[in-house]
Amino acid sequence: MASAAYRIRLMVVTCIVLFMAMLDNLVVGVALPAIQSSFRAHLSDLQWFLNAYTLAFAVLLIPFSALGERFGRKRMFLAGVALFTLGSLASALSDSPLQLTLARALQGIGAAAIMPISLTLVNTAFPPEKRAAAIGIWSGISGLGLSVGPLVGGAIVEGAPWEAIFWINVPIGVLATLFGWRWLKESKGESKPVDPLGILLLGAGLFGLVFGLVRGNDEGWGAFSVWGPIAGGVLVLLGFYGWERTRKQPFVQFAHFRSGNYSAYISAGFWLNAGIFGAIFLLTLFLQQAQGYSALGAGVREMVWTASTMIAAPLAGLLIGRFGSRSVLLFGLFLQIAAMIGFALVIAGQGAIFPFGNIVPMMIAAGAGMGFSFTPLSHGLLSSVPEAAAGEASGLGNAARELGGVFGVAIGGLVFARGGAIASPDDFGDHLVPSLFALTAMLAVAFLSVALFAGKGRREARSERRSPVAGPELES
Repeated sequence: MASAAYRIRLMVVTCIVLFMAMLDNLVVGVALPAIQSSFRAHLSDLQWFLNAYTLAFAVLLIPFSALGERFGRKRMFLAGVALFTLGSLASALSDSPLQLTLARALQGIGAAAIMPISLTLVNTAFPPEKRAAAIGIWSGISGLGLSVGPLVGGAIVEGAPWEAIFWINVPIGVLATLFGWRWLKESKGESKPVDPLGILLLGAGLFGLVFGLVRGNDEGWGAFSVWGPIAGGVLVLLGFYGWERTRKQPFVQFAHFRSGNYSAYISAGFWLNAGIFGAIFLLTLFLQQAQGYSALGAGVREMVWTASTMIAAPLAGLLIGRFGSRSVLLFGLFLQIAAMIGFALVIAGQGAIFPFGNIVPMMIAAGAGMGFSFTPLSHGLLSSVPEAAAGEASGLGNAARELGGVFGVAIGGLVFARGGAIASPDDFGDHLVPSLFALTAMLAVAFLSVALFAGKGRREARSERRSPVAGPELES
């Protein structure tokens, strides 16, 4: 097992990189109006500035996790940091919409290695009794990036050129790469043969699903350019499943899904992100378009939500040791469900115009619920598989959550768009309420997945503390 000094160095590197990636994810959304003005870009260009990142990120999460297990987690993690840094540099230097779209895709490729492998590195470096607390810190840093993202983006855009949101990543990425190369030790998981056809089928299937979902509300769900990629993606993923069943060492071990815990946490991750990120997307629009706040003003107010996530995530890591992942996750999901119902009832009862303080309790509950959900979700998933399979579980879990987020935004937007035209703030509120109830239903599915199929958290936590778990295979 790694030394305490090594664990501190590892947490410093992985958390700095994670913070950079999470910060960038929300900063870009705030800067879109400035980018549009600079490039004289069309609405479709703005969508691709976001979708290029999302597509690359979602498609490559699982392949990068598997490559890290075979060729070395440190090697693939630092490759991801380097790609993300190069993508940031290219974004800052872009002078056309096409260049920025390609640079954003490069950032997405780098982030696809950073997210799952950083979690695997943290998980394997800590002994079982300290693992939940470490994952709690990891989740808290992620929440910190989310919490200051809109604020930093609004502040930069109002006082500096939009390119600054990308330039800020470059020195951070360079330093993280250098310190990571010096400080981190190499480790590997299950060594599987590279499966080019499996990677191609999985990537093409996920690409089709995400591509169709992100275009559905703009082009119409009846358009072939929407349902065609979705249907094709499903068929290709079925082909991937059939191909994997023929292999002695499959790229994705579907046998893990026989575990109730594994299946429950994968399912919960999908529906959690679907419900909560669909809600964040629509409520952000509500603050700006219905209540009239600027991008910076909305970002400051959303910090009530995201700062609660940052505080609750490390606390959840401490509570897991006492109550288990299942119980803490159920509590977090309950808080989010209650918050979504509260938002809907306030807007339905008071219209769109009311003091911000009326929804502060719901924002705190939703943010704390996210923190109490993300940590036990990651810990419970990784605890449900052998240590050697942690990389695969991390990649698959992150891919399910990313796909869930895209699905939630798409379906939430679909429900929101139904009905008449929006001519006033109250019309916006009338469209928002049914969307919030639909997204609450998704959170309820996540709650039921865990309540019905996950094992008892406290017993699992005691068992984990008793069982010796081998540390990572380290290379000098």
